[in-house]
Amino acid sequence: MLLNRPVRARRGRSRLLCARSSRRAVAVLAVLLLAALPLAGCGSRLPARDFGGPAGGAAGAPASAAGPPVTVGIVTSVSSPLGVDAFSGPLYGALAHFRALNASGGLDGHQIHVVTCDDSGDGGGNQTCVHRLIDQDHVVALVAGSELDYAGAAYVSAQHVPDIGGEPISTAYDQYPYLYQIDGSSEPRTGASPGWNGTEYQTTEVYQYFRQKLGLRRATVVAYDQADSARYAAELTQGLRADGYQVQSETVDFALPDFAAVAAGMKAQGTQLLMDAMDTRGNISLCQAMAADGVTVAAKVTNVQNWSQQTAQDYAAVPGCRDVLWATAGSRNYEDVRYPAVAAFRAAMQLYYPARAGLMSQWELEGWAAAQWFADAALSCGGEVDRACVNSFMERPQPYDADGLLIPTGFTAGPAPTGLQRACLDVARWEDSATVQGVRGAWVTQVPDMDTDCFEVPALPFRP
Repeated sequence: MLLNRPVRARRGRSRLLCARSSRRAVAVLAVLLLAALPLAGCGSRLPARDFGGPAGGAAGAPASAAGPPVTVGIVTSVSSPLGVDAFSGPLYGALAHFRALNASGGLDGHQIHVVTCDDSGDGGGNQTCVHRLIDQDHVVALVAGSELDYAGAAYVSAQHVPDIGGEPISTAYDQYPYLYQIDGSSEPRTGASPGWNGTEYQTTEVYQYFRQKLGLRRATVVAYDQADSARYAAELTQGLRADGYQVQSETVDFALPDFAAVAAGMKAQGTQLLMDAMDTRGNISLCQAMAADGVTVAAKVTNVQNWSQQTAQDYAAVPGCRDVLWATAGSRNYEDVRYPAVAAFRAAMQLYYPARAGLMSQWELEGWAAAQWFADAALSCGGEVDRACVNSFMERPQPYDADGLLIPTGFTAGPAPTGLQRACLDVARWEDSATVQGVRGAWVTQVPDMDTDCFEVPALPFRP
């Protein structure tokens, strides 16, 4: 998958601007949703045999409920050209939360009815999904969205449907009201240009962390000769240079990349920090070229979407690169079961989706947090859960942290950032020797507490 999400001004997060290409094979749609929670599907459809798990009502749910169910929707680009696992993490995390919530009695006795829709990573499919969920299923909210092309965003906003905890893959969450990305936002979101009159900002806490903690000074940024990849690489380079790094930029042909030349350039420069705007395939090929030329780095930094258990498999042929993999985010490490909220997430995933143990990811934890954000908003409504009440909760001035899973954040609009900004982040490193809940190989937290791992950094403007 292509990971092009620039570091964000508020929480050190990055946006995924996924480059699509006819060179990529279209993945077969395969999403395994257990049906213990009332689920419905729309968009691309599969025969019943492709849905795992037993049919029936909510797992562990009471025989009767105090009131009618509360209907929410989840739109996911499951069968996108980038592969079945590229965007499905938030979906599973949210489903696990809702299933656990229903098993414990629901929202004040109201069961959560979840309607899912796979938009196939296509703008037209996305429009179809949002219209079905809003016009036919009458969802009170959308939750944990991860859409490659959020073409239906304007309609969601126009209908005042709260979209809670979505992954900011496109600029929609920076543009439209009632869309509440998992990162939080201080942008105006008037429906006009993204950000502040078309300008957004990145902060430099990620770069500063590696400069201060590891003493790194020389960085290489590698990108494809493709517009989105090149744009993100330029933003990485801007941020690194602003933080005092000596930066070498390398661009390779998407179809026939010459990674041997990149490795040679890294050796000549003495690269210590490696960042990229490429997919997993490109990263593995680069690591192979580095190994062949004897090139090593202190840190190869990826972002939140690549923070997953699949690291062990993805980099199996290049353990040298795997040994220096780091990841950063504004959410608690999904491996860090010392925290009760993380332990609860892991327990629910093991109970409802045990087959995903090898696919566990930070995006799954963020999907869980998004579902919890909705549940807390709905509980604030008392017995009558409606869109207006949920929107009111989402726009309140008090920061929200999902029981400590998120760095406190919210949606109070403010002026464009100027001067130094306080920015915090969680940091993890892959360790082959680490074991979490019986699985060998894990992401190990590198900071005492993400809420105090903070830096005073500038906000650098860029045009998305």
